[in-house]
Amino acid sequence: MMRRRDILAASAALAAGPAAAQGLAVEPLARFPSGTFLENLVVRPDGSVLFTNYFARRVEAWSPAGAGPWAEVPLHPVSLALLDGGAVALAGHGAVFTQGPAALRGTGAVLLLDGQGRVQRRLPLPEAIFPNGLLVLAPGLLLLADSALGRVWAVPLDGAPPRVWLDDPALAGDPARPALPGVNGIKRSADGQALLLSNSATRMLLRVGLDGAGMPAGAPAPMARFPGIDDFWVMPDGTIWAATHGGAIARLRPGATEAEGFPAPGLEGNTALVAVPRAPAAYVLGTGGLAEGGRGEAMLARVTLPG
Repeated sequence: MMRRRDILAASAALAAGPAAAQGLAVEPLARFPSGTFLENLVVRPDGSVLFTNYFARRVEAWSPAGAGPWAEVPLHPVSLALLDGGAVALAGHGAVFTQGPAALRGTGAVLLLDGQGRVQRRLPLPEAIFPNGLLVLAPGLLLLADSALGRVWAVPLDGAPPRVWLDDPALAGDPARPALPGVNGIKRSADGQALLLSNSATRMLLRVGLDGAGMPAGAPAPMARFPGIDDFWVMPDGTIWAATHGGAIARLRPGATEAEGFPAPGLEGNTALVAVPRAPAAYVLGTGGLAEGGRGEAMLARVTLPG
């Protein structure tokens, strides 16, 4: 989690960046009281949105027809990934992150849920500490970012033991800022030839190529620096939109190495975003600045993205 002084520094840097942009139009879709921590989200094929409610141990659902609980789960849910047939993979841990890494160690798991939110299988993560970003690398295989260990785990869906997929110093946290996560979000590049990983502690977006066997082709290389970066989304043209865990969301244009910041009123402490299908917009989660001492409401919102 980011501390208040880190967020204030990130927000100031964004405001002084190459695009101290006008505020974005934010349309709240689902509101939650102060103290709610919304962490990650996916858009299902039917257009509905699933998102994790961390402290409540719940997955929420939203569609134009309304919002409400979708699944109660036996851990604190962090990240989601869509599987075939409407199933969902969910990563989380049994203790809360506020208790520190020692309490989290060995409590992590990936849950496999059916299309109605019922837990079908639990895949233990006995050596993981802080399961975070989740990605389907290939049929039957997930990649999971471990923010505390600075490592990416390969997690087979058939129940085989998790194995280390990538372990590199570039994924680790910053000892000078131990409250900040290391490797956090994980996505495919627009061309599908590489993986992109965010490191919240170092504020870097990293790129690692994929070989023909779906393994890392070399070490992760710096791609761009962000004033703040949590999870992120890659658009088809290669533009990257990132949650900053501050009061803005950030855009990285293809080929650029510096992000542009766009204030997003009401979405303080934003954690994740995904593109709205067939629209120049994104669904964004805000926490009300909870980790930074804020008392605002948490929300899922729709944000119109600038061209």
